[in-house]
Amino acid sequence: MSSNIIKGEIQQQFAKKYLAYALSTITQRALPDVRDGLKPVHRRLLYAMYLLNLSPKSQFKKSARVVGDVIGKFHPHGDQSVYDALVRLAQDFSTRYTLIEGQGNFGNIDGDNAAAMRYTETKLTKISEFILSGIEEDTVKFKKTYDGELDEPEILPSQFPNILANGSSGIAVGMATSIPPHNVNEVCQALIHLNDNPGCSIRELLKFIKGPDFPTGGILNDDKKEIFKAYNTGRGFFEIKSKYKVEDLGRGLYQIVVTEIPYAVNKSKLIEKIANIIINKKNKLLEHVSDESDESIRIVLRPRNRNVNPDDLMNSLFEQTELKNKSFLNMNVLNEKKEPQIMNLKDILKALLKHRYNILNNRLRFQLNKIKKRLEILKGFLIVYKNLNRIIKIIRNSKDPKKELVKKFKFSVIQVEAILEMRLRNLKKIEENEIKQEFKALEYEKKRLIKILNSKSLQRKEVNKEYEEVIYQFGDNSKFGKRKSILEKFEVFTDDELVSKLEVVENINISLINNQFLKAKKGHYKISDIKNDNNSNLILNCKTTDHLCLISNIGKSYVLDGRILKFGSIKGVAISTYIKLSENEKIIDIFKYSEKSKVVLASKDGFAFSINLIDLYSNKRSGKKIFNIKKNDQFKTSCLVDKNKDNFIGVFLKKDQDIKLLIFKIKELPNLQKGSGVICFKSKGYKTSSIHALEDDLMFYDYYKNKLQLNKNLKNYLSKRGKAGKPIKIKNIRISRGFDNNFVL
Repeated sequence: MSSNIIKGEIQQQFAKKYLAYALSTITQRALPDVRDGLKPVHRRLLYAMYLLNLSPKSQFKKSARVVGDVIGKFHPHGDQSVYDALVRLAQDFSTRYTLIEGQGNFGNIDGDNAAAMRYTETKLTKISEFILSGIEEDTVKFKKTYDGELDEPEILPSQFPNILANGSSGIAVGMATSIPPHNVNEVCQALIHLNDNPGCSIRELLKFIKGPDFPTGGILNDDKKEIFKAYNTGRGFFEIKSKYKVEDLGRGLYQIVVTEIPYAVNKSKLIEKIANIIINKKNKLLEHVSDESDESIRIVLRPRNRNVNPDDLMNSLFEQTELKNKSFLNMNVLNEKKEPQIMNLKDILKALLKHRYNILNNRLRFQLNKIKKRLEILKGFLIVYKNLNRIIKIIRNSKDPKKELVKKFKFSVIQVEAILEMRLRNLKKIEENEIKQEFKALEYEKKRLIKILNSKSLQRKEVNKEYEEVIYQFGDNSKFGKRKSILEKFEVFTDDELVSKLEVVENINISLINNQFLKAKKGHYKISDIKNDNNSNLILNCKTTDHLCLISNIGKSYVLDGRILKFGSIKGVAISTYIKLSENEKIIDIFKYSEKSKVVLASKDGFAFSINLIDLYSNKRSGKKIFNIKKNDQFKTSCLVDKNKDNFIGVFLKKDQDIKLLIFKIKELPNLQKGSGVICFKSKGYKTSSIHALEDDLMFYDYYKNKLQLNKNLKNYLSKRGKAGKPIKIKNIRISRGFDNNFVL
């Protein structure tokens, strides 16, 4: 018993074990391998079905049989989780190119679950054959299963570019992946182009890959800049809206029929939400909704009257429901070393090509060795025909014919075993001629294989042929058809356009009192018009339709819907009424949510970074941790900047009554989704007082857009991040926030 006791500090042991668990979750569950686009459970499902001979031409077998083989031989997890993975691979509304063909109830787009595994049947699709093709030719490495009894492939050959064609999603400890599906025709064309032109840019590749292609269709916003940014960084999002048509009912009446909805949207819940909007009278344009779907989507919307513009009605619903949705891109995958890595589009395509070259070379070497072995046997057979009588005599009379044949004719072990296994009745003259023909054909094939193995250009042609075959089988002319998601530029419906159509949108004024209370008042006011006491930290003008991003002193962000704010309280409403704050936690700053802006965050000790406002978003009352504050440090201040501009940041430092100013370019700060940031200044004893966004002319602006003149030219304070800053004398400094998020000095 004592030999099993691990000695050491419990914190270190917990950290070590948790790290091992986190890595196991990342590599064994959450992230797909870039080479075959599969997680272990999916790979094991396909391989188990391959061993069961469940080819597309075979008979269906019970899903329970497949699941049983998977969990018994390869994947020691719960049967339900394995079955859920199998079901998803068979759902044509979840998987762009289904890898499993299902028979029975495999669920639907309304969110209904599949029937129990004992009732459903399954087999592989033709696409899975392309993923498994060549596995019997030593193309991939195998490893022992969890119990050491069997072998399983570490990776699948995957002639089909599954990582992009079907995409993947998953979440692990500290990281996640979200890769939308793409059109395989476009992906293969991009692969061929990159194979022929290794130095091509991502912009060139995007001439082939237009964007995601979802199994449920929909319309993608063709914003080329955003698409390039997403594929260039491996992070971003795509906006997709439902496809609809207007049906004329005569006499000026019409109805709108939604035929395609965004990917991963539950149709039943979507319709329920639209119905609630009608019941609660939150949309003045819509009167009725009904679901007439069968195998295809058909959601019927009836306007309140014939004068309602169909586009206005749909635009209003796009803003209120998941008829318009976002699909996020986070190409976090396992590379060939089984390490998590965020790849851009070119990185993924290069990884796929490298994998195909490895598979090709392994297959060629396997075939070459097989041919060499057969040629050796055929050489032995030809010797037999030349010395037939002698060999027959030795076989009949010798006590050890194997040893005797090797001694007299110098046969190899392979040759002599093949000779002894020959049937004497096959020893005819015609057989000799056939062997000579086979020998000649194999010699030619041997030379061809050697030539390919020694030529990069020939290998490149072979890889291109493989992808051309994929295009032929599953491209535009196949049953999988052309691109399902249409690329179309569409206009975003703004808040101002919603004013008279959806609900009453009111202007509101928000005051942050003592960092703990929110005072909301209808209407817009200038700061000078509001009677605030010295306890007011911030004044913000917004609308009831706005979402507010709150940042606390412990580096957490929260989101408030302007619709839920309470009005009329003189002293304000405790912020804890809206969100869940921890003990001693206070709100430091508030911003209006905007996808076009980012925030610079800074701690008291001078650590700072920028973060896009979109990354502050959290739908949890408990908020989202964004700033990893170091020990004995605390979150101090922030400022709002335009993420499309590379202007300047001014940092005021304070030590007792001494004040310093340091100005540097915003781009010197890293843009993170969360983190600790980097040090802004190095001035012993000084702490961060405030930070400000500056225009190109290095001037501070108040909420009236008036320049705030200081006693010296601010260019004197322009330096690099990490410098000490220069002393500055300012009397009666008062820092407060105006409604447009600019500071007042």
